[in-house]
Amino acid sequence: MNKTALIPSGISSLRLAALPIFLYYYSTNNLLLCIIIFGLSLVTDLIDGYVARKLNVASKTGAYFDALTDFVFITGIFAAFTFSGYYPAWIMALIVASFGQFIISSLYSQKLHDPLGKYIGSVLYIAIGLTLLLPTSIIFTIVEICFPIFAVTSFISRSVSITVNYRHKVLLQEINLHTKGHST
Repeated sequence: MNKTALIPSGISSLRLAALPIFLYYYSTNNLLLCIIIFGLSLVTDLIDGYVARKLNVASKTGAYFDALTDFVFITGIFAAFTFSGYYPAWIMALIVASFGQFIISSLYSQKLHDPLGKYIGSVLYIAIGLTLLLPTSIIFTIVEICFPIFAVTSFISRSVSITVNYRHKVLLQEINLHTKGHST
């Protein structure tokens, strides 16, 4: 096994290791350390894919592991925000649904037109950053309005793309069957 291939996943794993530390400091109201831990975790998210491409070890499995670590990290932080009363529980459900749809639809089809879906994690990272830096009702309201609009738009664009891809695939199969039937 190529040990170099483990480096990007190791970088992604740092977010998983950072989550309990973040949650501990969040529970003690040490927002400065939470912001530092969050910032360092954000850096790992920015560089893991870059490192994978530079080392020529980028893979679909690595990309899914990166998305999974984002999901765990973001969901853990939003759970803390929800328990603190910053956000309603339905935001958590929407986050889980957004990541779930992203993973499942990515497994289903390689070519999806979803200009927003790949940015779900980024939008949530921004929401976390704003919530940590400015934990005010205006920020909470902005997140409660903007994220659902973003997520629903992504759901729609992915669903339409899956439908179009499926219809295209069926049409190609029908053409192939029709072509084979006339060539015999």
